Amino acid sequence: MDKSFKSTLKLIQTCIKENLSPPPDLTVSEWADKFRVLPSETSAEPGQWDTSRAPYQREIMNAITDPTHEDVVIMSSAQVGKSEILLNALGYFIDMEPYPIMMLQPTEAAAKNFSKERLAPMFRVCPTLRNKVSNSKSRDGENTILQKSFPGGFIALAGANAPAGLASRSIRVLLADEIDRFPVSAGSEGDPLDLAEKRTTTFYNRKKVKVSTPTDAGTSRIEKEFELSTKERYHLPCPSCGHEQPLRWEQVHFDTVTHACIECGSMHNQFEWKNQEGRWVAEVPDATKRGFHLNELLSPWRKWEEIIAAFKDAQKKGKEALKVFKNTSLGEVWEEQGVQVDELTLYERREDYGCDVPEKVSILTAAVDVQDDRFEIEVVGWGPGKESWGIGYHIIRGDLNQPQVWMDLDEYLSRTWKKADGRTFEIASTFIDSGGHFTQEVYKFTRLREARRIYAIKGASDKKGEYTPLIGGHSRPKPIKAILIRLGVNDGKSKVMSSLQVTDFGPNYCHFPKGRGYNIDYFKALTAEKLETRFERNVAYQVWVKKRARNEAFDLRVYNTAALEMLDPNLDKEYTMIARPTRKRRRRVRK
Repeated sequence: MDKSFKSTLKLIQTCIKENLSPPPDLTVSEWADKFRVLPSETSAEPGQWDTSRAPYQREIMNAITDPTHEDVVIMSSAQVGKSEILLNALGYFIDMEPYPIMMLQPTEAAAKNFSKERLAPMFRVCPTLRNKVSNSKSRDGENTILQKSFPGGFIALAGANAPAGLASRSIRVLLADEIDRFPVSAGSEGDPLDLAEKRTTTFYNRKKVKVSTPTDAGTSRIEKEFELSTKERYHLPCPSCGHEQPLRWEQVHFDTVTHACIECGSMHNQFEWKNQEGRWVAEVPDATKRGFHLNELLSPWRKWEEIIAAFKDAQKKGKEALKVFKNTSLGEVWEEQGVQVDELTLYERREDYGCDVPEKVSILTAAVDVQDDRFEIEVVGWGPGKESWGIGYHIIRGDLNQPQVWMDLDEYLSRTWKKADGRTFEIASTFIDSGGHFTQEVYKFTRLREARRIYAIKGASDKKGEYTPLIGGHSRPKPIKAILIRLGVNDGKSKVMSSLQVTDFGPNYCHFPKGRGYNIDYFKALTAEKLETRFERNVAYQVWVKKRARNEAFDLRVYNTAALEMLDPNLDKEYTMIARPTRKRRRRVRK
């Protein structure tokens, strides 16, 4: 038998062994410890995965392949590795149990970003995955940004806002990420999470993993899922008495940066607690769904000093910041206290500034609401901590089909305001609503004034339950191609209402002057809406509802808040006359 034949025979035997031998019996955590590699562009600790770095993740990952439970729910803060848990599960199924898989994100844009920023690097650096999933840029038509095929299955990446991505697919594994950001309905098709879950019904061994940072009590999807689960929390034994307990924010002492034992009262620092061997304890052990709760106190990537500092900073900024802290650091839902803003209370706290611009103001923004017969304008001053001062509420009446009223608007937005010592301020940025009957006129007006940071805006609040951040992106619609900024007005209204509820001078407090257009009608319009919880197809969502017909003042304060967020200035610095970008003229060269 010659050498070449022996080599060929050995190669054939190796191929048969690799393809016919059963896969090793591994859990998700064991697979990750053996095969997962963290890429440098997405991880602060690149290299081989090590579950012992965050041991609380082990049981969560292993539950995903536990055949006794179909559903796994993770209600979690940030900074605890929940995205990596999903990626490890995805890698495991591709490598060990190849089946059709769906990764569901809040929006199709988020799904594309996840594919490019998280999946592509993982496939590139993990040798066991690299040869199974081809690059979306290759000529393989079965692999695109939103579709990845591999031997035995595929990954479909979809957005909860895109019904086409949820239809006509049978899948065994559903990985649903940030479900509290899902819209109430995928178009007119219904609850996107329910639609995705129905795609798994043909598989007896289906698996559904639902993950999210929680939002508001009563409307949070992940809270609802967690309440129907085993409700497990990670317990650590007290280093002094051994009593097992979860790490709770209420037991953290700020001055000593320690956590008190609920049993013996002994206080130990984060390293003493986290060095103990913990275990998951179920509140409802007989539930059919496995449910896990995580907060940042457990995280090896987040120091308690940093969490305490973030909480103190949120206290200074007000209710909206505290809500973010509770959701993203503690992994808990926010419960509204039902505080209502009364127009008379705001009216009676008006002040006499004594000058155009109070001393603590750092920058001015403006907002314009376009009605059929008038412009309503508000100029707002902003100081450290986003403390705000109403500078002027002005109405320009006229026929918007005629140029004069637009010239009057330009003149008003071009004026300056002064502090007591004569320092002069101009408006740093202006947002103008384009959603009425004069859309093209607004585009023409703003297109010529972009150098002054005067932009057209359009609110995006028509999709029930879908979250859009205050600055939701921009475009240049044809034919005029003016910059159009999309606003998440629901997010903006929540921010404004939180600020109006602040009662002490300082961060987020809203000051209003006597006179200058701030009459009782203004405050009625400022408080013209309230937040209500409604239900559609048994899914709760929140919507802003008018109490009064006139709400322009509320909208304008939202637009001003958005203008400030887009500028993102250092409010400890003063911006008086704002430098404008200049266009360079190109010299024409004659040939």
